[in-house]
Amino acid sequence: MDEQRDIYQESEPPAPPEPAPLPEPTPAQVRAKTLRNTVVFSAIMLVLLGASTWFISVQEKKSKRPELTPEVVDTTTLTPRPAAPAGPVPAAAPLAAAPIVAPAPAEPAPAIDPEKMAQAMGETRIANEYLIAHDLDRAEVHARKALEIAPDLNAALRLVGVVYTQRGQFDQAVEILERSLAADPYNPETYNNLATAYMQKGMMDKAEELLQTSLQIVPGYTVAFLNLGLMNLLRGRYDAAADYFERAIERLPNDPSARVNLAVCLMRLGRYEDARGHLQTALNVAPDLPGTYFNMAISYVLDGNFDEAMAWIRRGAEHCSPVQCQKYLADADFNALRNHPPFQAFLNSLYPDLPPPPKT
Repeated sequence: MDEQRDIYQESEPPAPPEPAPLPEPTPAQVRAKTLRNTVVFSAIMLVLLGASTWFISVQEKKSKRPELTPEVVDTTTLTPRPAAPAGPVPAAAPLAAAPIVAPAPAEPAPAIDPEKMAQAMGETRIANEYLIAHDLDRAEVHARKALEIAPDLNAALRLVGVVYTQRGQFDQAVEILERSLAADPYNPETYNNLATAYMQKGMMDKAEELLQTSLQIVPGYTVAFLNLGLMNLLRGRYDAAADYFERAIERLPNDPSARVNLAVCLMRLGRYEDARGHLQTALNVAPDLPGTYFNMAISYVLDGNFDEAMAWIRRGAEHCSPVQCQKYLADADFNALRNHPPFQAFLNSLYPDLPPPPKT
């Protein structure tokens, strides 16, 4: 007879079976798993890195001010006639490159409301448009409005300096542009504009130092090459001037003023054929500029070919008024042609309705 047992007593569950031992992974499986984990981890890190980079760039863009339309840089060029012959110029001492001095740390400028900054930049753009249109008064009015809103807006400050330079107020231009340069000592346009003002004041050494510094900041700064070429041309240093104009033309091959000024240098060096080549290129680009025709005439006067010179004078006269033509022909380089009968007849033809001068 079975042994009696208490029906209220729970019976013990049967013990679970012992798990079967897992098979030991082979070395190939271990390597594959490690490689897979490495690839997954690297992909996750790349995604996180890309997201971080995107977030930082978005924040930087938000913190930056929108850029202004660049203001007009005042570039002085010669009247499109060769400069009058200059006497011997004493050799100058080599110009040491002006060092770029790091600005002293300054107190941070107070933040300006973004809406006001946008308004100031809008006034600066309007001022720049008036400057391009040679309306200097309105350009100054709008640049001043920009500075009233944002006194530290350097673009507006430089623009006022350019206005003063183009007006011939060179002392005021220097004062404004020196202030602009102190606030932003790494802007090549400020160096060029300030150099232009000093050139107009006759302070050539100071202007050259500023232009050389602008080339340290931007080694291929074309405007600096043009102004250094002009400066050396005015000082009678024709080889140096030609070199600077050639470097400018490498960057601006279709700039007619650079071609004409280079031709002036080459004529002074007796290289008439080379000069005529550049003048012809300038005419191909801008056939309506009368000065280029008169330069071509001068190249033939200096070369002793008066008939060809007269042909170019007549062509130039078709592109200007009689008064302008007379101004071009007043250049001293036409002196050798003044007793040439065709030249005298041409001068008389400029004003055919005038009565002849009284006999003395």
